[in-house]
Amino acid sequence: MKIGLLGWDYSGIDPDGTSLVEYGRERGHETSFFTLEEIAYHPGPEGVELTLKGEPAGSFDAVINRSKLYGDDWRDRVERLAMLSNVPGPRVFDPVDVWLTGYSKFLMAQKLAAAGLPVPPIRSAVSLADVEKAFEEWGDIILKPSYGYRGQDVERIHDFGAQKEVAEDLLTRFSTVLCQPYYPTEGGEYRISVAGDVTPINMLKLPPVGSWRCKTLEGASFERIDAPDELVDLSIRATRALGMTLSGLDVLPHEGGYMILEVNPVPGFLSVLGAEQHRQVLAGVYDWVERKVQEGPSA
Repeated sequence: MKIGLLGWDYSGIDPDGTSLVEYGRERGHETSFFTLEEIAYHPGPEGVELTLKGEPAGSFDAVINRSKLYGDDWRDRVERLAMLSNVPGPRVFDPVDVWLTGYSKFLMAQKLAAAGLPVPPIRSAVSLADVEKAFEEWGDIILKPSYGYRGQDVERIHDFGAQKEVAEDLLTRFSTVLCQPYYPTEGGEYRISVAGDVTPINMLKLPPVGSWRCKTLEGASFERIDAPDELVDLSIRATRALGMTLSGLDVLPHEGGYMILEVNPVPGFLSVLGAEQHRQVLAGVYDWVERKVQEGPSA
């Protein structure tokens, strides 16, 4: 097959994009890397035609999408991904509608809840009064922008009077923020990575002493776990509900079950548990892509 990898950028911030290209070649595919900026539009016999780094989009069998939609030029980026998603021929893993849902925490919560999956209740806030209303209802809350990554700009409000400036700063910068109840993280947070039909990376992340954040970039520790069957099943069902091929889920143990906090469409650090798990992730992605392409566009 001819498979393109739609990458984040050329900075090296996402080495897993390159790994997917190299692994595809190992499996005998003609694979290449390009970015959203390298999608171009041209006149053609049937209207607008697209090229991907100079090659006709229709010449690809599949495109694996790890693109970046964040930034001041997000409108152009979404437009390019939408144009690619509409091209007959290549199957995009995953197309623009899936990507937008994966990037938006509001859309994600809506879709997961509609599928009957456990997610925190949410409120939108456009004013300090909205934040105060959420605080009065839940007592201890999390504020964050709908569009964000790597846990940036996620804040906990446990004393509204003393932390008004934190809320005001987020509202000033993002206009609308998402509010949800805070759930204790002392027992850790699960990170489950789904690649097609398998979950090669199953970890428990533990916050550092004195912190509630389970962010490895801020000192949280992690350990590999054998995830319970019900947690694996929940993670795969959430990934399928969102239409994703590859995902990284943050899941909290909660009241005898689980609470899905987030489903990341561009999970990084896929080699964090070593080479074996890394290759299992890459294999899971390609197993899924190959099967779906062979099954046809309706599969």
